Amino acid sequence: MHKLITLALKEVRLTFRDVGALVTMLVTPLGLTLAMAAAFGMGGSGALADIPVLLLNQDEGQFSDFLTEVFESTEVSDLLAVETVSDEAAARARVETAEVAALVIVPPDFSQRTLPFLAAAESELGLDLTTLSQTEVESLPPETTQQLAQLYQQSLARARDPVSIEIYGSPDWQISTTVLKGIVAQAVERLNITIQGTTQLLSQRFIQSGGENQSLAAAAGGELTTNFEATALPVRLNIVSPSGRPFNWLDYISANMAVLFLMFSVTSGGRTLLAERVAGTLPRLLISPTPAITILWGKMAGTALTGLLQMCLLWGATTLIGAYWGTPPGVLVAIVLLVLSATGVGALISAWAKTSGQAGALGTAITLTAAAISGSFFPRVGIPAWLRSVSLILPNAWGIEIFSALQSGKGLVDIMPLLGGVLLLTLVYYAAALPGFRRQFES
Repeated sequence: MHKLITLALKEVRLTFRDVGALVTMLVTPLGLTLAMAAAFGMGGSGALADIPVLLLNQDEGQFSDFLTEVFESTEVSDLLAVETVSDEAAARARVETAEVAALVIVPPDFSQRTLPFLAAAESELGLDLTTLSQTEVESLPPETTQQLAQLYQQSLARARDPVSIEIYGSPDWQISTTVLKGIVAQAVERLNITIQGTTQLLSQRFIQSGGENQSLAAAAGGELTTNFEATALPVRLNIVSPSGRPFNWLDYISANMAVLFLMFSVTSGGRTLLAERVAGTLPRLLISPTPAITILWGKMAGTALTGLLQMCLLWGATTLIGAYWGTPPGVLVAIVLLVLSATGVGALISAWAKTSGQAGALGTAITLTAAAISGSFFPRVGIPAWLRSVSLILPNAWGIEIFSALQSGKGLVDIMPLLGGVLLLTLVYYAAALPGFRRQFES
């Protein structure tokens, strides 16, 4: 054991004394993380289509119809696949299982709270004030005008509390939820502009047509305008995730770049075994009293320890600039298993490659291919389902899946199936590498 630890620490010291290796392991991934986060910000982009969205419209007023028309418009028909639902609990469950991207909830009192004065006038007096012309307003009986002013006074308290449209988004559909948020936010903005115009128009009509109730109408109109200008817009958008944390480009990129450059580091570490064999260092070790298996495991342990230190340093550095990888217990366990899995890739390459140059070329090719098919540089959700499945033969894809789950709020227990998959993959790597190492050490 002492010899194994000595060999492992020697590998770590050699790596961290190499300036070029430090640039590859730490400086480059940090630089790429900052550059990509600055370029893409907190949102996402991609050729998205037919995003599955559930719409729960619990309101029966006219203002909720405005939002429904937005979802049915030709502008978003190719982007969203909207399904109207009535069971809120079942709809939330479908979001939590990632069957759909999000649930949009319009509350039961949406129209009434959006502009309570109009709702009260229609329900109690049978008047749709939005359709009345100036002449029709002027011809209203004085008692009706007085009743309208009184209804407005009663609706002031309710108007001070904005009504919210809720988007309940799945953490597994992060980019799609961001796109949906933009669509709904634009619709809410247009609705607020419509409400503002209606409010100002009504206040002008009452002031101009007060008649015998001029002072009362003017007071109501004045309060109407003052109240609108002094308070927030009546409709706001509330984004909710089962985890409570929305998608963030910095989070996504920081963990992905760390896993990507971990692969570069460990495949380079595996190549050193072949280089030492050519240089004569390995044969001298093999004729010493140290067993060959101890030498092999010592070098593999050194590579794994280097990768572990690299990942922890990148985790700490990106956390300082605002990135979130997940809860510490989950992140630590994930880092350990991913490092072991990536080291298995390096072991597999060094076991079967014939020269250090061949091992280096294979390591670079495998690492870049893994990055391309796993989603290291772009959202994984945009990759075809069959390619996402194929990418799971490499640690990069498992790293993205695990850290995405942790970043969305899941804990260590929740990611156990993913961790089990990484562990199984690691065992396969080492089992496949073992015959190659046996061939090398016996020859």
